[in-house]
Amino acid sequence: MTASPLRAVLALSLCLASSGRAADGPLRVSMIPTTDPSKMLRDAQPLVARLEQATGRKVTLTIPQNYAAVVEALVQGQVDVAHLGGFTFVQANARAGAIPLVQRERDRDFHSKLITTREDVRSLADLRGKHFAFGDVNSTSGHLMPAYFMRKEGVDPAVIDQAIYTGGHDATALAVAERRVGAGALDEAVWERLVREGKVDPGKVRVFWTTPPFVDYLWTARKDLDPAVARKVAEAFLALDPAKPEDRPILELLSAKGRYVKVDVAAYGPLREAAIREGLLR
Repeated sequence: MTASPLRAVLALSLCLASSGRAADGPLRVSMIPTTDPSKMLRDAQPLVARLEQATGRKVTLTIPQNYAAVVEALVQGQVDVAHLGGFTFVQANARAGAIPLVQRERDRDFHSKLITTREDVRSLADLRGKHFAFGDVNSTSGHLMPAYFMRKEGVDPAVIDQAIYTGGHDATALAVAERRVGAGALDEAVWERLVREGKVDPGKVRVFWTTPPFVDYLWTARKDLDPAVARKVAEAFLALDPAKPEDRPILELLSAKGRYVKVDVAAYGPLREAAIREGLLR
């Protein structure tokens, strides 16, 4: 009779110890790989430091090779906070109740750019018979929304259905620049950065079509993350100010032209409908 209460006390002690380790352990953060993951990791050190300062916890940042890995990590409870695109958020919210935290102002009115080097591609109609490139299959601005709008505009379905997937926005730009494909779609913020950094020559690679606006990137938290921690993370982003020199490296990493704002989760409804129409979501 004495063994059972003792086991209960030991079990409770282990539970409390485990809970304490979780509360004091590293904050696990992940980001979808919009460009080269290794470069993103190097450039993200100021962001890691800011989140550590804001939460009082060590931050471990991972950037896998594809978008699906971040969603799966959230679903399995292996990540506490994640930077997702609109479509990956819709997936993570549906599968694991991911909670939206904040987004850039520009994510309320985002676009994809369709680019080419070919002189005979001046409009969407000119894509017929051309080899096309998207980024990651789970990318909002690199696949879902450009494909959705292209279909609405009557683009030859074969162009969309036979397109290749490069895995990332920068890889799509490179495929177009090297003329491995006739045209491709990518995130407008990545396009701006590639041009600004001289990695793409706009005299050779040009934008020939811009999609209508849609909602995109945001920071999210797993549904059972301590609300106080989630609030501290959100407040850290909301406090970022382009006028402050110390904040600029973080904002530049995230291609944020302005401030961060709270998320209107209802705005992602049309994106979910687009994913269903494209056969990417049930």
